[in-house]
Amino acid sequence: MELIESNPTVAMVEELMKRHQMTPMATEQVRGIDMVQWFFAPRVLTRCIDCAKLSVTETQTGTTLRVRLDKGLGQQSRTYNVPTQFVMYEPWMYTSVTEDAIRIQNIMDTARQIPLHVWLQVTNGLVPGFHPITSPFHHNFHWILNEQGQMSLKEPVFDVSEVGRIQEVTNLQELLMRLPQLREWQWYWTVLSWGIVEQDIVEQNASILLQSIQDLWH
Repeated sequence: MELIESNPTVAMVEELMKRHQMTPMATEQVRGIDMVQWFFAPRVLTRCIDCAKLSVTETQTGTTLRVRLDKGLGQQSRTYNVPTQFVMYEPWMYTSVTEDAIRIQNIMDTARQIPLHVWLQVTNGLVPGFHPITSPFHHNFHWILNEQGQMSLKEPVFDVSEVGRIQEVTNLQELLMRLPQLREWQWYWTVLSWGIVEQDIVEQNASILLQSIQDLWH
């Protein structure tokens, strides 16, 4: 109960998830240097890294409610000293969504109903001590997704690397096509998220966001 009472947005999301019968539901709070996150997942995070998850994130710049998909490491990573659960031996939810045109269209359809943002985080998952929930990511992008599926950068990206040039993309389909073309894609841990921010985190918008991923909750 302490977890829920500590943040009104978290309490609202929990109530909406119960209303939409998004069960089972595990909640967990994770604190970082300059942020605190509340995760909702079908199972505890240690057994649900490959799942679709929801997160309420509080930083100095505000609060966000996001759907989160993690892309783990390729099977070539078996030769390195990485945790077994970080390797994608079977297709993860990230793959099921990003390689399905209907799923991608569903995200864009959601942007026609609520003010939707898209976040992308990319980093080398082979770095010793890396953990996808608590470690910082080297490359970070934040877009606004409009009703036509076009994306515009919300924040400038000062990154001239191969990954940094991802900032050039202008629509969601292009983003998801370009990512696997990165030379070190097998070694990158990638987090794709979409959701709502600040004053847009109201019950009606949150309900639409949750309904759009209800069938992914397993």
